[in-house]
Amino acid sequence: MHKAYKIPTLLGLIVLVGGLIGGIVMINSRQQLIPKAAASPTPQGVALSNVTDTSFTVSWTTTISATGFIKLMSQGKSDRIILDGRDNNNGSQNKRIVHYVLVDSLTAAQTYKFVIGVDNGQFDQNGSPFSVKTAQALSSAPQSDIASGVILSGNGQAAEGVIVYVQLPSGQLASALSGSNGGWAVPLSTIRAENGDSWLNYDLSATVYAIKVDGGPDGIADAILTTAIDKPVPPLKLGNSYDFRQSREPISDATGKQTTASGSSTSDKSGAKSLFDFSSLGPVTPLNEGLTLDNPKKEGEIIYTDKPEFFGSGPAGSSVEIKIESVNPISGETEVDSNGNWSFPATVNLQDGNHTITLQWTDANGIVRYLKRSFVVNAASGDRPAYVSTPSATPTSKSKKPTPTIAPKKSIPATSSGIPKSGGLAPTVVIFMIGLILVITGLFSTVKPNKNLIK
Repeated sequence: MHKAYKIPTLLGLIVLVGGLIGGIVMINSRQQLIPKAAASPTPQGVALSNVTDTSFTVSWTTTISATGFIKLMSQGKSDRIILDGRDNNNGSQNKRIVHYVLVDSLTAAQTYKFVIGVDNGQFDQNGSPFSVKTAQALSSAPQSDIASGVILSGNGQAAEGVIVYVQLPSGQLASALSGSNGGWAVPLSTIRAENGDSWLNYDLSATVYAIKVDGGPDGIADAILTTAIDKPVPPLKLGNSYDFRQSREPISDATGKQTTASGSSTSDKSGAKSLFDFSSLGPVTPLNEGLTLDNPKKEGEIIYTDKPEFFGSGPAGSSVEIKIESVNPISGETEVDSNGNWSFPATVNLQDGNHTITLQWTDANGIVRYLKRSFVVNAASGDRPAYVSTPSATPTSKSKKPTPTIAPKKSIPATSSGIPKSGGLAPTVVIFMIGLILVITGLFSTVKPNKNLIK
């Protein structure tokens, strides 16, 4: 009787199919484990304060801890990044909920534009950069007059690092950041009139004004008081509203429920300006400048060819003016293609050393944008690959805007950002080989002659 050994064959097929399925599952699982970039928290309660002839302050809060900075935009030059003063002191950028950035070393009576940076995102004012004009320089300030006090958290502890806003009628907004003991101080005498052209004129003992404290998710506090009782201001606890003209006790809690305060009302501001509605700054929206430069990808990057190809991405159809500052300057235009890519090859060899590339384009809101980046050519070493320009794309004058042909890139970029690693197919290949061996073994077993049939 002929015996066919089929079990190894079936087993091999099962292992083979199982290996393929298992490999696919492992690859998908591995891809799902790759972290995705989280959206940056949106700045809330953005306010401009302490505007002088040489500086201004930008403050805001976030719902979660995040890093924060201001990018001061300078047309045709490198943008200036200003960190929170607390970051400047310790040499590192920390995550926090309350953000307070002093922008200084400015010129009097000049308009400055800026965007707000939070973690990896940047935010502007409803599609346009924030704008502020510094004040005129004034003569020496009037007699010193400083309001001060202490901020407490909801549980009665000192509230460190919360923003205290102060605004006198017809005056500009002033602010301060509370210290480690919850203490704060704001010089009233250096507050300017609304137009910024003069010091504010107010009564040192009878002016009614308002204070608001912003601790973000930790709560807010507001108070109405007079200049006669602000040295110091009675303690302010987050979550409460006060009218110190009537009582030192809160007139409402965090829910707005009225409490006894000698018949006072939270809506009775007695002429104090309706403050702290920062909606005049407009909606804060994510900034999309629209154009990227991927080679060179970072400031000061080394490029190992004397004839590199510059490229990046952006909105399709956008026109990009490019200038390369070198011994032999290069300038021209290119256009972002339908796939959202642009490319600009160097038409002459660049000497080893430092160079600068500047991109200029107009965004969807009609605002002219600039991106400037330096790079270093080190072609003499000749030991590393780089993106090399090809003769298939030629820069043109500004009167023409053809789209350069993007040549296939056959080498890795000259960057230190790393090379993507391939997926995890090793387990699939191993299991596949085991299954294949078993299948072949099974096939040979089925065709083995039966000696009992040979006569």
